[in-house]
Amino acid sequence: MKKLLAFPLFILALSGAAFASELSYESCGVIVTIDTPPTKAITLNQQATEVMLALGLEDKMVGTAYLDDGIPAKWQDAYNKVPVIAEKYPAKEVVLIEEPDFLFAGFSSAFAEKNVGTQEEWNGRDVATYLVDASCDQYNPKDVAVTTAPITKDIEVIGKIFGIEDRAAASIAETEARLEAVKKLSPGNGRTAFFFDSGEDPAYAGACCGGPALLMRTLGLLSITEEVEGRWAKVSWELVVEKNPEIIVLNEADWSTAEDKINYMKNDPVISQLDAVKNERFVTVPFSETVLGMRFADGLESLAKQLEELK
Repeated sequence: MKKLLAFPLFILALSGAAFASELSYESCGVIVTIDTPPTKAITLNQQATEVMLALGLEDKMVGTAYLDDGIPAKWQDAYNKVPVIAEKYPAKEVVLIEEPDFLFAGFSSAFAEKNVGTQEEWNGRDVATYLVDASCDQYNPKDVAVTTAPITKDIEVIGKIFGIEDRAAASIAETEARLEAVKKLSPGNGRTAFFFDSGEDPAYAGACCGGPALLMRTLGLLSITEEVEGRWAKVSWELVVEKNPEIIVLNEADWSTAEDKINYMKNDPVISQLDAVKNERFVTVPFSETVLGMRFADGLESLAKQLEELK
């Protein structure tokens, strides 16, 4: 890998018709130039892992880390072929042992100094890096509503990095078609909803501008936290009671299951009086289907079906 240049520019250029000499791409403001497609990649979050698996790149991986929930059955066999090097973020020493040539993260926290270290540090070791576009605050500010554009951008960039542009293009076409199909259905039908992630008092919830908010907007739901800044936020139950949402969308994650949240709400003397709780108007979505990755369309389709059943 050639020496890295830190420019706030977007460059994504191939030398020649095929990946014969070198490729330059951008990762959150840093330009990375590589001579050959990576063969020893490590993914540092489930979102990144699933991009690799969906594109059939498991044979180019020497390690993976940090699941938020289960890997879908369609990718389980491929996932089983990849060594799990850490339950959460691996120590730098663990990463170095694998001698990777590419680190791919789903969240910027992976490249924090306290975790695996910065992109610049690894690039200086001749290890290329990539951070998913949606997690780059430089291009997706936390107070600006996200779109689905980062999903297709990541697929395109990873396709070029690994020299599988045709495969990536097919994946992008399928993803866009699925997203458009659900958008046309609008199963939410203008009903109000609250996205409950975790916590008790206050609740940790989807705010105005992240993946959960985009899920609800695409489905035609009206989020009661649409005016709350950020991708996620702590929200008082007083606000939820005041808004009295018709539907509660529950995040299913290892750290907070939908069942736990339902039990908490049903056992609280005030929250239990919400119409959605009394009438059990709950829909659930795995955390990995709320982030802007390969399973976002899965989340939309699943929630659309659940909303139709609520009618």
